[in-house]
Parts: sequence; structure tokens; C-alpha cells
Amino acid sequence: MLLTVSLLLVGALASAQRSIVRWAYGPFGTVGDAAFVVEGDRIYQACGPFGERGPCLWLFSEDRVFHSGDAHGGKGQGAFMMEGNGFHRAEGAFANKGACLFLLEKEKVFRADGVFCNKGNGGFVLERGTVFIAEGAFANKSDALLQTDGEIPLIALLTILAGL
Repeated sequence: MLLTVSLLLVGALASAQRSIVRWAYGPFGTVGDAAFVVEGDRIYQACGPFGERGPCLWLFSEDRVFHSGDAHGGKGQGAFMMEGNGFHRAEGAFANKGACLFLLEKEKVFRADGVFCNKGNGGFVLERGTVFIAEGAFANKSDALLQTDGEIPLIALLTILAGL
């Protein structure tokens, strides 16, 4: 009986998707230390250069993000929400829509403001697992900021960028 329960627990832990987000530097995205760990529906702070899981920062679903209520990932207040191609700040326990933070156009992420997502200057360029800083109204690619190891949901990546 104990062996069966142990195998089930190991299988459940192994099935959780784990991705590491690392700092990146320069125009070619030289990889640095681990910054965040995305596992299942939670985003954790990374501890150490290899990405050991630290305290939980955010919980996310398909369209809503919540602050973590504790280091273990208890659900707290709303942080962000995704609606169409706009990424908004959120408020309250139900993550009610607030002002727009980012506007997505293909691989480019523009800074935005207001409830109608008025497009501002470039913020980031997402390119094959690397996030670059974008500059100007046309979001021209500059130096790298983050490198991802594994698949990360877009809402999780935008949450990390909003938290920087």
C-alpha cells in the first residue's frame, strides 16, 4: 500500500510542467543565473544559479493572475488579467480589470495605458525563447533580458515582465 501511494505521488510530481526563466545579457542573449521557476500554475522566485524553487510569487489561470497569499502558493488578491491582446492590471479577490499594462502585436509587446489599451512605446520583443528589451515606437530589438528553458504560457511570461 505504501509503495503504491509513493509511486502515485512521484508520478504526480513528475507530471507538473517545470520551466526555468534565466537572466540574459547582451544582443545575443548570453544566459545567466535562474530568475524564476514556472511550475504548473504557479510562478516561483528562483534560488541559486540552477533554479531551485523559492517562494511562490503568483498563481495564474488561462486569463487571470493572482498574487500569492503565502510562500507556498495560497491564492491572494488579483494582480493581472489577459483580455484579447491586452494585458491589464487587476484588483480585488476576483481580479477585476484595471488599467492596461501591455498590448501584444505578434512577437512585440508594447507598453500601454488606460482601460482601452492606448499603445505606447515598445517594451519587449519575444523571439524563440529569448525576451529582448524593445525601444521606440516601432519596438526595435535591443539587448536580451530573459531566456526561457521549456514552454512557458504567455500569461506567465507577461506576469514576470510586469513584475520586473
